Amino acid sequence: MNNNSQDDQSSDERFTLSAQAYRKVAIVALALIAIIVVTGAAVRLTGSGLGCADWPNCSSTEFVKFGNPNQTIEQVNRLFTGLVSAAVIAAVLGSLRRRPYRRDLVWWSAGLVAGVIGQIVLGGITVLVGLHPAAVGAHFLLSMLLVSDATILVWKASHEPGLTRPRVSPTNLNLSRVAVATAALLMVTGPLVTGSGPHAGDQKSPRFDLLIPDVARVHSLNMWLFLIISVILLVRLGLAKTDQDILRRGYALLVVILIQGGIGYTQYELGIPARLVLAHIAGATLLVGTVLWFHLGLSSTVSTDPTVPSAAATAQTRSDLPQESTTAP
Repeated sequence: MNNNSQDDQSSDERFTLSAQAYRKVAIVALALIAIIVVTGAAVRLTGSGLGCADWPNCSSTEFVKFGNPNQTIEQVNRLFTGLVSAAVIAAVLGSLRRRPYRRDLVWWSAGLVAGVIGQIVLGGITVLVGLHPAAVGAHFLLSMLLVSDATILVWKASHEPGLTRPRVSPTNLNLSRVAVATAALLMVTGPLVTGSGPHAGDQKSPRFDLLIPDVARVHSLNMWLFLIISVILLVRLGLAKTDQDILRRGYALLVVILIQGGIGYTQYELGIPARLVLAHIAGATLLVGTVLWFHLGLSSTVSTDPTVPSAAATAQTRSDLPQESTTAP
């Protein structure tokens, strides 16, 4: 009996993941989720949203059909959803088999599965309501929530668990929270613009009864607010002599904001061409991940080992040291 017990234990330990291996699983899940946001946008921008007139079958008689280019584009995107589903399931199963086991990773990875299931259902509803812009916009918002969840999962999988402590002042931390909130608002005002524009996904699909210049102006003001808050925060962090890793992530965020804003203004001036809209949606996906990655880096885990100082504690100790005088004696 002891031999059987040892064999069972040996078999159980054989199917485990290290922390490094699980981090790779989480990264793959994040990458695939980001990719399907772009492929889903390509479906709409090529007018293939109703390439398959039914759901979950492509037609009333066939589950899979590649009869014309629009059907092919829509069908490929649906099949890619299966790959994303496999990736998020792997993230959940991997979190259960990760050693050491961490409950927080299980919950965040389970959120991915719930989100993908919601996307599948919402995708079906979107087809059944003829690509109504409200359904399309909800589909996009849920995609951004999935990107957010996956980004947090990768961050947590890359760091030790435990209580966190801010590495910056309360004011700067609150400014970062406001920046995240304004970025989230962009994910609402953006779909209002596309839902009022020419790229409905199908020529017969309904549009929001809104003037494009008006909703574009609201979205633009939202972007400027986000940029101003981010610049103010970065200036404050620089003056406070914040750690370089935080500043590097902040500068990366600023670059993404500027590029995204540039694409937005260019597409509007050129009459909203589909290729630039696709680039703008890809940029929005990158923006969500970047702003969250930056915000998460403003705090660090407090070490449970009293002999090992945490990054936050080290930063606090450094800030408490007397500064050298630059005045000549």
